[in-house]
Amino acid sequence: MKHFRWFEPAAVLALSLPLLISGIAVAQSSQPGVKVPPVTKVAASREAPRAEAKAAPEALPEAVLKEMNFDAGSVSRGDIIKHDFPVENKGKGVLEITHVQPSCGCTVTQWDHTIQPGKSGVITASVNTAAFTGPIYKTISVSTNDPKMSNFQLTIKADVKTVLQVSPSENAQFGLVFTGQKEERDFTITSNDGEPFTITSVQSQDPNLQYSIESAKDHKSATFKVMLPADHPAGPIMGRFTLTTTHPKVPILNINVFGTIREPLMVIPQEVVYYGLNKSYVDEHPDDASLNKVITIAYDQNPDLEITKVSSSLPNLETSVETLQPKQRYSIKLHLKPPVKLGDFKGTVTIETNKKTITVPVRGKIF
Repeated sequence: MKHFRWFEPAAVLALSLPLLISGIAVAQSSQPGVKVPPVTKVAASREAPRAEAKAAPEALPEAVLKEMNFDAGSVSRGDIIKHDFPVENKGKGVLEITHVQPSCGCTVTQWDHTIQPGKSGVITASVNTAAFTGPIYKTISVSTNDPKMSNFQLTIKADVKTVLQVSPSENAQFGLVFTGQKEERDFTITSNDGEPFTITSVQSQDPNLQYSIESAKDHKSATFKVMLPADHPAGPIMGRFTLTTTHPKVPILNINVFGTIREPLMVIPQEVVYYGLNKSYVDEHPDDASLNKVITIAYDQNPDLEITKVSSSLPNLETSVETLQPKQRYSIKLHLKPPVKLGDFKGTVTIETNKKTITVPVRGKIF
């Protein structure tokens, strides 16, 4: 007995639908003037998966600056140049100003760290001109999260005019000065804007320095004299003077004088040291170089130095004098002569000159 397989209606429809469409297409194509839509494209469009929706573009900021360079023109020394650089955010994301770095410590900056879309902020820069004279050019480096303006520079320039001019300079050097010498330095202070002024007070960092003030009859200039006395102690000269004036634009004026004072008679070294010496070796090698030392005496003023006598308090330390430069440089040679005793030893070398008597300590150890 034969068995028949019955198909579900949906399955029959699925199998017969392509044949039906194909037949209709053939029939229509045989009729003149009838356009047949492409079957394959219709089928492909029905079977193609849906395209994924594209992600929305990232909302980016857009920094816009109408001004990136500011010229303050002529300013008086000591003036503070302050300027605002407007920053507009024309983008759709929040603008972040992440870093603002001035080119030097004379420039101070403040800024709006975040700027909302459609809003504006500022970068404020202040330049202190107290330490400058003439044309200046200061830069400010800025970083933001705007990809097109991630790093850029702002500039401030000006021509700084000195109101109270100090000639030859606000800083002077005494240089190297020997004890007993006197020195003077004159400073002329002139009002460049014609405004009369008076120096009302002076403060000095070095109380040993002396000064005087002489004003012109019209009070548009003055002479400030700094005097180094002969009895100034040896060492560095730190002559920092702070002058208070009545000039409306320059209430404080600084003048500096530097230098060094030392004895003209130099002794090198200031102490002679024989480091650990072996007794047996010293006794067996009496001419060894380790037993020799040298003291150099130099006079840096007039060449009239004379050494009259050299002596040692140690009985086995021999001394001799060698002239390196007549009346100016000498070498005192020392030789430790065996036999020597075990243990520490101390003594002095006395050098008598026509200038002064010099005593140099000597020490060492024999083991």
